[in-house]
Amino acid sequence: MTTRLPNFVYIGPSKAGSTWLHEVLIQHPQVYLSQAKDLYFFDRYFDRGVDWYAGYFRDAGPQHKVVGEVCQEYLSSADAASRMRSVLGADVRLMVTLRDPVTRAFSAYLYMRKHNVFEGTFREALETRPGMFH
Repeated sequence: MTTRLPNFVYIGPSKAGSTWLHEVLIQHPQVYLSQAKDLYFFDRYFDRGVDWYAGYFRDAGPQHKVVGEVCQEYLSSADAASRMRSVLGADVRLMVTLRDPVTRAFSAYLYMRKHNVFEGTFREALETRPGMFH
C-alpha cells in the first residue's frame, strides 16, 4: 500500500479552535488525520524528511477521501507555505480559522498562566512577550 500524504492542512492560528476541529474531524469515517496534532513538520522538523512525515499517514486507506494534518503554527511560519507546496503540491487545501485577535491573545495568556509559562499580568505579557501571541 502506498502511503498517502495530506490533501489538506489546517494552518492555524493557535487558540482558535484547532483542538476541537481535530477532535471532530478525526471521528469522520472518510477523514484520516494524524493521531498526533501539531506535527510541526513544515516549520520545526522539516529536516527529518518526508519519510518521517509520511509515517504519520501510513494507515490512511482508500475509504479516506480526506487526509490531513492540524498544526496551529504553520500560519506564522515564514517557511511552511513553500515547503507544503514542494511536498504536498499546489492542490493541497489549506484551512484557517479566525477569532477576534484580542480574545485569542487573552486565551493564549490564560493558557500560559495555567501551564506556568508566564506569571505576570496580561498587559505585561503583551509588552514583554509579544511573540507568544502569534
